[in-house]
Amino acid sequence: MSTPAGSAPAPSATAPPAAPAPQQAPVPGPAPASANGGNTQAAGSGEAQAAAAPQAGATQPAPDAFNVGAGASASEATTRTGQGSLRAGLLREAWTHIGGDHVQGDKIVIHAAGERGVILRTLAAGVVEAARHAFQPPPRWEEIQADAWQRRSIMLRGPRGAGKTTAAVRLLLAAGVKAWYLLDSVAELTRLTELRQLGSGAGLVLDCPRDLGELRGSHLAGLEDLLERAEARLVLIAGPDADLDPTVGEYLRRVARPEALDAVLAAHLAHRLGEDEAERALALAGVAGLVADLLDDGASCRDAARLAEVLAHEYGAGALDPTRIRTRMDQTGGESPEEWFEGLGDTVLRTQAIALAVLGGLPQEDVALAASSLLDRFRSERGVLATSVQQGPVPLRTDPFARSRRLLADTLRARTVSAVTHGTYGRLPCTVAEYRDPGYPPRIIRHVWSDYHIQHELIDWLAELVDSPSQQVRSFAGTTLGLIAAESFDHIATQVFPSWVRHEDRGPLRREAIAYALRVCARDPALRPGVHALVDGWYLSGTWQFQAAAARAYGLCLGGADLDTALHALTRLGTVDHIKVAVAIGDACADLVEEDVAGHAPVVLRAVAEMVHEPSSRACGHLVFLILADALVAEEPDAAGTPPRSRPTLLQLAARSACESEPRRLLSYLWSEVVRGELFADQAAGVLEGWAARAETDPLLLDDMVRVLVEDVAVPSARAGLLLQRYTSRWTERDRFRPLPRSAAVLSSALRRAATAAPAQPGGVR
Repeated sequence: MSTPAGSAPAPSATAPPAAPAPQQAPVPGPAPASANGGNTQAAGSGEAQAAAAPQAGATQPAPDAFNVGAGASASEATTRTGQGSLRAGLLREAWTHIGGDHVQGDKIVIHAAGERGVILRTLAAGVVEAARHAFQPPPRWEEIQADAWQRRSIMLRGPRGAGKTTAAVRLLLAAGVKAWYLLDSVAELTRLTELRQLGSGAGLVLDCPRDLGELRGSHLAGLEDLLERAEARLVLIAGPDADLDPTVGEYLRRVARPEALDAVLAAHLAHRLGEDEAERALALAGVAGLVADLLDDGASCRDAARLAEVLAHEYGAGALDPTRIRTRMDQTGGESPEEWFEGLGDTVLRTQAIALAVLGGLPQEDVALAASSLLDRFRSERGVLATSVQQGPVPLRTDPFARSRRLLADTLRARTVSAVTHGTYGRLPCTVAEYRDPGYPPRIIRHVWSDYHIQHELIDWLAELVDSPSQQVRSFAGTTLGLIAAESFDHIATQVFPSWVRHEDRGPLRREAIAYALRVCARDPALRPGVHALVDGWYLSGTWQFQAAAARAYGLCLGGADLDTALHALTRLGTVDHIKVAVAIGDACADLVEEDVAGHAPVVLRAVAEMVHEPSSRACGHLVFLILADALVAEEPDAAGTPPRSRPTLLQLAARSACESEPRRLLSYLWSEVVRGELFADQAAGVLEGWAARAETDPLLLDDMVRVLVEDVAVPSARAGLLLQRYTSRWTERDRFRPLPRSAAVLSSALRRAATAAPAQPGGVR
């Protein structure tokens, strides 16, 4: 391939075993062979097995209706603003849940130069409120407070059960902290180089990390300036057995265990019930003895807080049953998650437990609906379980008032937490449901898959979740399928993936979910060769559905480890003349950019420029670029105390790059090609209008947009400038539902000045 002028040469990539020949559009016929653009294939186990490893010679050209070009599919693909960035964030969250490292709360990723992001998780609101209203000072608390903030960092050390976490939050409250974030390790702490994304007044908590022994006083001293600039504070918590380096001694303060936990219990109970009701509850017959037994010398402050929670619930229900309280306090009884699941018995509870394992951390409504759907799969017309399950009848209808959500959560060892989740309409508050123990989800999923004969029902249920309109649900369901595939890779690859890949109605969603699953499998070194072999077979198949699935896999699970090879494959797939393949390539490129904007964006844009420069893939390259321009959105903090604002990632990249840098030259070339090519004129106009809509109330963003479109696109090409003026003139038409007078006026004025200032260079940006 030749390289367009003004862009860097294409990366030399190690190609996959072979490359598919470009598919030529067939002679127009009376009608396509099937509704989804491919030849209709009879179902059968033999054919499904063959489809798992399709042959390179089985090329199936796409009908004209599905050629790469403007149309409904192209319009849909370029009106999913921010979906690429949303998808990346939700997949990270799904893995922290399924991978057993889940901490509830909104997550913020802070990017350090040249490294992967550092994930900060918000501390649960209930922990903060308990520290605010129910904190009982430990011995010598006044001394700890007096010495606490001589520096921006402090370390608390004490015995188990001393309430160190609550004490840490209390210290941050006293320092005027407005938001609380959890870090996982010293390694992540030392990688922090920027905290402006958090706004001012943030509090960081590092609670007994495994690598605490690696911390040095020099690390904390080096963080002082960073914390000072962000007006942030840091509290580290060390257990009694932590092997600390002597250099951290000047930051260390010791927290003693309370002599008795009665005051802690009373304070937490008063926080939940009010002082008068708390006194009445504690005065009931049998409560004093119960408290003495449960809060003995081996109990902790956390046990006292938990007992207050149980007593408050039981008291609110109208009666205190000591036996039930003891059972609820014993959260695990020494049982493993598998043993606990076996003991549930009730199929209704078991389906709830499975749904919670798959979707825990998502809004409780999603979990409840998924549980009901799974339960329906085990009912027959007579209201008994399907033959694949051997135990216990289930009525056709269940009493909706049989169990409250509170009682159900206690039975399932779960909790509901107020949180902010990032969904289709941005960051919104909701109530999420999750297991108290983050180790439960993966163990329950593996146990249910391996030890019960319900594989068919589980796969059918996951397929329904994957077809959901919610990106959150799809991400978690696809990741769960990956956990199952890691246990039974050959079965899933040969019996499940082929039918999902070729699904007529939900093919794009199913193929994306397969890529989510393979992303999990590729984490296992033993499975990685199998994943490569499977995806390479799809790439060479000559069947557009499998090639689209290969594109999604290259973007989501293989490109991170070998970017050049993945991009080479995607560039060659750009010669396949099928709109669904082109959309899959665009989504894959968005996934690769989102993984590392600074490192991957120039390489990905170079590959897209190669597609645009070659006649056989030019249309695909245009569409891929427009998908990137629409699907990638970066959030960055605004002024202190205001929510973050979102900006198009490509525009942000151009604005932060020097005029003659490779990203600016590539973006200039690609925008000019798309605008002047006019193959996707309506789609390009829609993406630019989306940029302008964000810029209408963001003067800095509007300045960046004017600079990039005028200096980099309109000045080198008079024709591109005239077409851009045509786009902007539509933004103030009288019948416009969303007029953009400010953006139109500023950009139109700049384009007119550019048109009269100097003649265009011959050949435009080429």
